[in-house]
Amino acid sequence: MPNDSVFNQSSQPLFTEQVNTYVAPGIDSAPEGGAAKAGLLFGIQFTSTVTTAAPLVIQISNPGGSGRTLYVSRVTASSATAAVTLSLLRNATVTGTTVTPINYNFGSALTSVMTARTSAVAPTGSPATLVSLLLAVGPVIVDFTGQIVVPPGNSITTSITIASGSSAATTSISWWEY
Repeated sequence: MPNDSVFNQSSQPLFTEQVNTYVAPGIDSAPEGGAAKAGLLFGIQFTSTVTTAAPLVIQISNPGGSGRTLYVSRVTASSATAAVTLSLLRNATVTGTTVTPINYNFGSALTSVMTARTSAVAPTGSPATLVSLLLAVGPVIVDFTGQIVVPPGNSITTSITIASGSSAATTSISWWEY
C-alpha cells in the first residue's frame, strides 16, 4: 500500500472521490428526493392578510406515540411590504383550522401522521424561538434539509407578524416523516 496522505493538503487542490456506483454523470440528491420517492415528503401553505392583530400562523404537530419523526425540509415566506417578521417556534400553542398536508408524491396514497393547523391568532404558551427573520418585500426560502428534528409530542410553528399596518403574506413549510 502506498504511503499516501488521506487528508487534503492546504497547498494542493481539494481531493474528492465519487463514491456512487454510477459514475457518469455523478448522482447527488438531498434527503428530500428519497423522501418524495417514498411518498413521505409533505407540505402545507397558508396565504392571508397580516395585520397587527392577525398574524399568519402554520403549525405542524407530531402527536405523541405517532411512531414517526418529522424532519423540517424548507420554510418559505413572502410579503407585499417590508418590515414583516417570520418566526419559527418550537412547541407553541396554536388554535386554528385543521388542514390536510399535501403529499409531494402525487402518485402516493400515503398520508401524513402529523396534525397541521392554520390560524390568524397569535401562538401562545411558552414557545422557544428557533429563527426570527425580518423580511423585505418578496420571497425568502430557508432550507433546513432535515436539520430541525421534531420527535413525537412536539411541534414546529411558523408565524408571520407585522408591527403596524397590514400586508398580504404567505408562508409554507415542508417536511418528511420517517
